[in-house]
Amino acid sequence: MSFPFNIHNRTPTTTTSSSMFYTVRSIHFQGFLVVMFLALAVSSCTPPPTAACAAKNANNNNNNNIFGIPEAKLGKAAAALQVPRGGALHEPETLADVEALVMNAAAQNQLVVIDFTASWCGPCKAIAPLYKELSDEFDDVVFLKVDVDENPETAGKYSVSAMPTFVFIKGGVVEDRLMGANPAKLRELIEEHM
Repeated sequence: MSFPFNIHNRTPTTTTSSSMFYTVRSIHFQGFLVVMFLALAVSSCTPPPTAACAAKNANNNNNNNIFGIPEAKLGKAAAALQVPRGGALHEPETLADVEALVMNAAAQNQLVVIDFTASWCGPCKAIAPLYKELSDEFDDVVFLKVDVDENPETAGKYSVSAMPTFVFIKGGVVEDRLMGANPAKLRELIEEHM
């Protein structure tokens, strides 16, 4: 049996069963060395915390670090790593962003309300100020606003067919939905599922 090329010099060759065994053993050994090198590099790059580090962090007024990385460097991924704050209106741009916010809220046993909207939708524009007011009023509820034209994957996942549609999620499970701009019913459903 032969391989089309030798892994060491990448030239076509014919191999015997004994040289094939050597090549496979060599590949496993090289993989082992890479893993050991990475493990050593990671463990040597992270010094144990000291009292000086703790004091420096306590005096540091810039708490915009996530796992020691400045939030500015993480960009949009920072939002997915943080626990969503109630009382704020979040506007995630991708399905992954929405799922991260929903799962983080589920871990905190928070209700998530998603407003599926569109820039061309009149009723969506009419209820938007009320939705913002509700997000300010209910501190322990996570409010999301998703534009169906900019984020169709999320709209598809939640089977949105009309705008506005409000989806109520608790514990990562869709509990209820409201289609249409009905302010009284929207408030009622938020209070019911909190």
